Amino acid sequence: MKSEKNTGHTVISKKENDQPGGSLLGHIWASIAATLVLGIICCGIYPLVIYGLSQTLFPIQANGSLLKKDGSYTTDASQAVGSALIGQNFSAPGYFHPRFSNAGAGYDATDSGGTQLGPLSDKLINGVTTPATTQPTTQPESLAFDGVRLRAIHYAVDNNIPFKLYSLNADGSKTPVPLSKYQDSQGNLNDVALVDAFPHGGTTTSGVIASDFGTLIPGDAVTGSGSGLDPHISPANAQIQAGRVAGVRKAPVDQVKALICQYTDGPDLGFLGDPGVNVLKLNIALDAKYPIPAPPATQPAAK
Repeated sequence: MKSEKNTGHTVISKKENDQPGGSLLGHIWASIAATLVLGIICCGIYPLVIYGLSQTLFPIQANGSLLKKDGSYTTDASQAVGSALIGQNFSAPGYFHPRFSNAGAGYDATDSGGTQLGPLSDKLINGVTTPATTQPTTQPESLAFDGVRLRAIHYAVDNNIPFKLYSLNADGSKTPVPLSKYQDSQGNLNDVALVDAFPHGGTTTSGVIASDFGTLIPGDAVTGSGSGLDPHISPANAQIQAGRVAGVRKAPVDQVKALICQYTDGPDLGFLGDPGVNVLKLNIALDAKYPIPAPPATQPAAK
């Protein structure tokens, strides 16, 4: 509003389009312009700058810390055997074994996660089997989830750790049970029978348990990480596995243990977390220094 004095009269003039804060259409165009500018900066320029800097300054880390068969880093996924940042399964006796994984079907980086089972979970401790079915087709009883007890037994058997099986009695006593009861003629463990025999439901008066282990089994040897992708095992876990691995590879145990120390990563920043042995790096180094001997050639049958 404007007021003027003119020849003794007050002249009041007002623009009909004047609005407090500007027009609605002006705000809409300003919002559109801001969205376009921010979109170009945040979704175009910024990612390109970060991508360019990462590929120039940190090409290995930016491409997943990929390792080749000879243990060197590469940015070519076609040459990689794995990532130093993500665990993968090793089950052959001549290799160090990683932690268990519940990420997808196991070690699946697209489906990271743990079991979400609590420390008192019967499933986590004793495992679960799938009952036999006859419809629509006959399926034998199978193992659905192994559990900590079964993992501990396998770990002890694989690494020659002495232990005993006991059957819990109603009066609280324990009766020794031969392990052979749960093994086939080749010495393979009957996982389903063992899981069925464990004391399910929190009972302490019936069932079969493993006890009196000759060596304390590390927790990471029988549990998975929260992500299911942890590439490390504890040094204690690796030291226990060293004898088995050295025996298969015909290598001196002390040399295998020296490699464990070489591929042990310290805590982040020197104080965050615990030391860990990178399983993939260690197994690659073992293949290079102590390759697994080829099996003896079979002799042709005499005629």
